[in-house]
Amino acid sequence: MFDLFKRGIINKKSLLILNYSKFSINENQLAILLIIMELSNEEQKNFTPSQIAKYMNLEKDVIEQEISKLLVDGLITIEQNGKKSILDLSPLFNKIIVSLEEQNSGLAKDMKYSFIEQMLRINLTQENIDLIIEYMNKGLSKPKILSIITENNIKTFDELINYLNEYVKKTNKLKITRYNWLND
Repeated sequence: MFDLFKRGIINKKSLLILNYSKFSINENQLAILLIIMELSNEEQKNFTPSQIAKYMNLEKDVIEQEISKLLVDGLITIEQNGKKSILDLSPLFNKIIVSLEEQNSGLAKDMKYSFIEQMLRINLTQENIDLIIEYMNKGLSKPKILSIITENNIKTFDELINYLNEYVKKTNKLKITRYNWLND
């Protein structure tokens, strides 16, 4: 699913609209995200709360508060690009895609990653589980990890980590849009 998303086959706005409530995103936050996505193009990817407020019935301060909530919840991140602070929506879409893939695979309830233990014939430590969770936050789902293990005939946890590193590097971080909300 991530590959389809990255290629633009899956509509990002529809994906967000149909799944925003699963991530405790309120309607104001949804509207802000959709406006940012709509206004983004190759030349203009940085937006301030004042610019967004022109398209909404929300004040600049409310927009800043809603963006801050999304940041605190880990659904978006801020990156420094020179003097500009830019907002990245990738964590939100990574979480949506991972959630949908897991929901459709039946692996969503496997919180201890027993499928990895069974396939590699090991007992995962909490440190191993935390490492797997980090990869999932980068957009890898349990079904994708399962397919990586199967397709590459992986036998050890270290080997799995090497393949996951390669996969993350290969797919790279998907940048949905950038939004300059600090320089208003």
